[in-house]
Amino acid sequence: MKDKHGSAAYPIRITGKPGKAIISGNSYIHIENSSYVEVSGLKFRNGIGDENGTQTLNNRGLAQRALTGVHPGIQLESSSRISILGNTFALDETGQPYRFKAQNRYVWCLLNLENSCRYSEDRYDPNGEVYKGLTPFEDPKLITDNGTHRHYIRVEGTSSHNRIAYNDIGPKKGFGAVLIYDGEGHSGQHISQYDVIEYNYFHGIGPRVTNGLEAIRLGLSSTSLSSGYITVQYNLFDGFNGEDEVISVKSSDNIIRYNTIRDSYGGIVSRHGNRNSFYGNHLIGDGVTPGSSGFRIYGNDHKIYNNYMEGLTDKVIRLDGGTHDGGPEGSTNPIVRWGGNQEQTARLGDLPAEQRTELLRGHWRQYNVQIYNNTIVNVGNQTTTFNLGGRTYQPVGTKIYNNLIFSHAGTIFQETDAVIQAPEQERAEYKGNMLSGNAPISNNPIVDRGMTKQELHLVRSKDGLIRLSVYSPAVDAALTPFVAADDMDGQIRYIPDVGADEYAPGKQRSNPPLTVHDVGPEAWTK
Repeated sequence: MKDKHGSAAYPIRITGKPGKAIISGNSYIHIENSSYVEVSGLKFRNGIGDENGTQTLNNRGLAQRALTGVHPGIQLESSSRISILGNTFALDETGQPYRFKAQNRYVWCLLNLENSCRYSEDRYDPNGEVYKGLTPFEDPKLITDNGTHRHYIRVEGTSSHNRIAYNDIGPKKGFGAVLIYDGEGHSGQHISQYDVIEYNYFHGIGPRVTNGLEAIRLGLSSTSLSSGYITVQYNLFDGFNGEDEVISVKSSDNIIRYNTIRDSYGGIVSRHGNRNSFYGNHLIGDGVTPGSSGFRIYGNDHKIYNNYMEGLTDKVIRLDGGTHDGGPEGSTNPIVRWGGNQEQTARLGDLPAEQRTELLRGHWRQYNVQIYNNTIVNVGNQTTTFNLGGRTYQPVGTKIYNNLIFSHAGTIFQETDAVIQAPEQERAEYKGNMLSGNAPISNNPIVDRGMTKQELHLVRSKDGLIRLSVYSPAVDAALTPFVAADDMDGQIRYIPDVGADEYAPGKQRSNPPLTVHDVGPEAWTK
């Protein structure tokens, strides 16, 4: 579909009876330079595409789309006010190549094809030496490191006000993020704006890859300083086992809220960008399985608050410094420093496009990140809770206020030597945090002496979450200035408590952890 426009009152509808209309074979949906279109009730089962599919694109004047290489389920190109509602995405991945290393040799296989594995270096060779060992689907120690980059849903070009909601997305075994926002690509700097991604069910994603299998990726490094104003909310990620970024944010001014991540590898990452907000999310692990994390953050002025994190096993909140320093302003054309001992400095916009993109791919120093009113309990696998410092440039001005932490695992507040020795004006500020459990408080004697542990009198509530009791010292104990106006349940904080939960027995809770009944096509048709 190209150059088609409906209206708010009369949208163009592409719809099917749920579960009955199937997109298969070479087919997929491409919407370009269009608006007010609704795609709903479809089952996407299409394959990777072949030469015949490429020819159909040429015949319809869409030859440029053939350059994407493989077919997604649906692709939006410079289109606005598009609704993708109540669909099922489980694309046919048969024949997609993927690579891993076994016995110190590279092996390529084809998805869903038995006896297809061959020893080979750079690409799949059907005539190569046969490999008869285990694959990453059978041995979790084997990690996929390359393959066909295929995405299920793509949002590209310049667009705005799209809605992707109530879809069932999975399984997905092959390389490539599931839902991606690429904007204008590496040749441009803009990303779709004011979109909403909500009530989707992501499941069956994996096995483990080194990089490139996120559930949601908002942007590219080249779009990181552009504002998306995208809201990702009320999505359920269940048993995600791809890479360490379940939600990967690579743009600015987005909101990630009220999502539930259960029993999954990885966590929520602001890989690039500034001024993103993360609140009201539930991240729940079993306390044993390695790799479940909370937040990893780069860039400026992010806010992390009212999140409930239980049973996580890998560096729950991490600000590990930067390879590049873009300064505290958070502008779209900053002066950037990089190179360490042989430091270079340049204004980003004065550089050639290729060098600009290369700098944007770095890990940017964190400035003025605010982390407050979070509940972090039952930390597992001997992992640390807060991790500050690393790389070349250390975090500056981090505020860690009013967090409630119960841990028998590793050190609660872990700082590198560079952070410990940082000038006073750059150091993290800790206030109002309440701690309990056997874990050491900090490896920094100053932080360690400034905090104490106490019995927090927490209880397991009927909804399965660990909450405050009437006897908890955290009740009414939060310190200003960093206090959330409401709590993780949407309850107003009149005299604020420490942690994500405001003690208010008997009151209605509007934001419980999500289940399969709250998301996907069935929830849409209720």
